[in-house]
Amino acid sequence: MRKNLWGIILASGFSKRMGKPKLLLPYKGKPIIRHVIDESMESRLSGVVVVVNPEVAELRNEVSRSCVSKLVLNEQAGQGMSTSLKAGLMNLPLTADAAVVLLGDQPLVSSEDIDAVIKCYESNGGPLIVQASYQSKRGHPVLFDCSMFPHLFNLTGDEGARSVLKMFSNKICFARIDKPFPSDIDTPEDYEQLLRKEVKLNGQSDW
Repeated sequence: MRKNLWGIILASGFSKRMGKPKLLLPYKGKPIIRHVIDESMESRLSGVVVVVNPEVAELRNEVSRSCVSKLVLNEQAGQGMSTSLKAGLMNLPLTADAAVVLLGDQPLVSSEDIDAVIKCYESNGGPLIVQASYQSKRGHPVLFDCSMFPHLFNLTGDEGARSVLKMFSNKICFARIDKPFPSDIDTPEDYEQLLRKEVKLNGQSDW
């Protein structure tokens, strides 16, 4: 029987290093967040929850115009990434077998990457954790079996799920993906580098 696997896109940060809402920056004709949403919706996920900062009205409106399963407002966004993850988990259906966590500022994560994580979960007897590994560099998406949810609910502050990954490091199954690591877009320099990659892919000069 097919597993009920749900995606959680964490998108409630404050974009302090960027200086403006980074998830609304354009990339290939649409905002960065829409790339993450669209790739998630094209994957084998059963549904997708997006957690946003209610203070960023434009982002909230952009996500609401998409076809995500649920938009969640994280009223505690100022208390760190752990609050976004927990808000997402609380809005999953009770029947969810696992959650696949994605970052809203990684537009280069594809539906194929998400499906690689799902395939690793399904073909290895349902491990507790599956983490994407891009040419041996660990990253997102990260899948957590529902048995791990209580540990995720115990997280605090801005640590994300790092402490859980460390605690259960011997339980992680790695989905090996043969492509460069899809970096976060945190700073203006990161964004410029992303745009340069797009230019190169289009076969144009950098200048």
